[in-house]
Amino acid sequence: MLLSQSCELIGRLLREELESSARLLAVLKTEHEAIAQRDTDTLQQVVADKQQLLEQLDGCHGRRVQLMQDAGLASGRESFENILSQCADAGSDLASGWSEVKDMLLACQRQNQINGTVLESSRRTTHQALGILLGGQGDDTELYNQAGKSTPSTIGGRKVIKA
Repeated sequence: MLLSQSCELIGRLLREELESSARLLAVLKTEHEAIAQRDTDTLQQVVADKQQLLEQLDGCHGRRVQLMQDAGLASGRESFENILSQCADAGSDLASGWSEVKDMLLACQRQNQINGTVLESSRRTTHQALGILLGGQGDDTELYNQAGKSTPSTIGGRKVIKA
């Protein structure tokens, strides 16, 4: 494949990745709102949307790796940035597109971490409320398992409510 064709294909892939990652960021922000409002219907739709967008991004990455391998290059980041440099020498500025994609993916990662923190906080609050309803004090000690995740200790006391 000629360099110009490779550069054109990489440009299309980068635009597709940028579009998919921008949509993913929007979905993650919707997820944040749904978590805050405890909107389970929206959360279910968001999970499906996230999965679809992650599959699209994975597909773009796979096509990029295949393009690199077809060109006889290693599929690593350094090789990819090298071909971007070659494209720039040939008149195609793809480095800015790659930078935009990386920035957008970092924004997605940050939003996903925020969402995870909010979910964990909500889980703890729910656990504490459940502990109170079941006769505990609501301030049960949390322990950590081998994976470093917090787990509740045994809820003591009598049951206040029977389900």
